[in-house]
Amino acid sequence: MKKLIIIALIVSLITGMAVFQFATSLQRGADLQTQPIVLASQAIPKGTVIQKEMLKVAEIPVEMVHQLSIANQEDVIGRISKENIEANEQILTSRLSDTNPENNNLSYAIAPNFRGITIMVDEEKGVGGYLTKGDRVDLVTIWIKQDKTIVSEYVVENIEILQIGPSSAGDKGGEYTSVTVAVPANEVEKITYALSIDQTPKYRLVLRSPVDNVILGPTPFMPK
Repeated sequence: MKKLIIIALIVSLITGMAVFQFATSLQRGADLQTQPIVLASQAIPKGTVIQKEMLKVAEIPVEMVHQLSIANQEDVIGRISKENIEANEQILTSRLSDTNPENNNLSYAIAPNFRGITIMVDEEKGVGGYLTKGDRVDLVTIWIKQDKTIVSEYVVENIEILQIGPSSAGDKGGEYTSVTVAVPANEVEKITYALSIDQTPKYRLVLRSPVDNVILGPTPFMPK
């Protein structure tokens, strides 16, 4: 009989300790501080424009939150992944294109289906040195055809200046010597040809109004 009483006491003691530990763990869980964090809902390859369906928000224990993590999906959507991001991984600012375009490589300023190309300019070709980043221009060339006739033609219209090149005097100032523009990918060969062949003695960048997006597509002009 005494043995049964002792066994019952031991079982009661073990059960009590288990209940106490369980209650303690529940209390710790209740006291655990969490924070909403944006995670990748799928694998996101490098160079991807991030869409809403690629993301999810989850409550993460504060001690597990990375200092570069992001809490709001709107701060991620539309940015470009600079590295591969795995599914369920926290989205970090260091793995995304910067919200300030000035802090990104020039390549991040180029829209899909466009390419960046550099055009050498001087005062005559570059609108007297008044071009600035963000301006939109047309490229016009003078062709000398095989029959020796001279033709003036718009090569491409309404292209954006992505960057102004270095000045002729370096850090001391002076006129810039080149501009880099974004051109439609299917126009690159035509533009390269227009800028490089010996039969093209002149070309000009023509500055547009910032509110004029009309594409004229004029026929080539040939003097009579």
